[in-house]
Amino acid sequence: MKNAFLKCSFLFFALVFVASCSSDDSGPEEAAPVAFRASVAGQNVRTDNVTATLSNGGRQLTVVAPTDFGALTITLGTNATDSPFVTNRTYQIDDTGNASIRISSLDANFSSNAELGGSITISEFNTQEMTIFGSFSATVVNSIDSSDTLSITNGALFNVNYTVQ
Repeated sequence: MKNAFLKCSFLFFALVFVASCSSDDSGPEEAAPVAFRASVAGQNVRTDNVTATLSNGGRQLTVVAPTDFGALTITLGTNATDSPFVTNRTYQIDDTGNASIRISSLDANFSSNAELGGSITISEFNTQEMTIFGSFSATVVNSIDSSDTLSITNGALFNVNYTVQ
């Protein structure tokens, strides 16, 4: 009986010890942030190879990222001398022409338009560090076949460096 009690006690304490140990494996690590990411037609695209240019005295911002679908270009503002400065805010893809998204490849060119809408949000425009953070989404349409569209969702710009032209 004493042996059975010792065995049960040992087994109990062993189980408590094993259960209380924390595992170093907390699952898969989240991928490190990249400068550009989006889901295009359901396919995740990510790259750090992003260029951004602020031009027209701060009135136009162009961001270009190569993707598997082609070069994705985000344009905010215009070349007009009286247009507002690019700043932290949400830009709607509408008839004003102040926001657009394009995908250009050898096979086809897709562009956003007012009818399909979308938005681009600049959440941080850091003029000291010359970086931008933001998000975007839109549906873009093939310039030759208007029934051919691509949905762009979950788009993000993370610490993208820009140059002034």
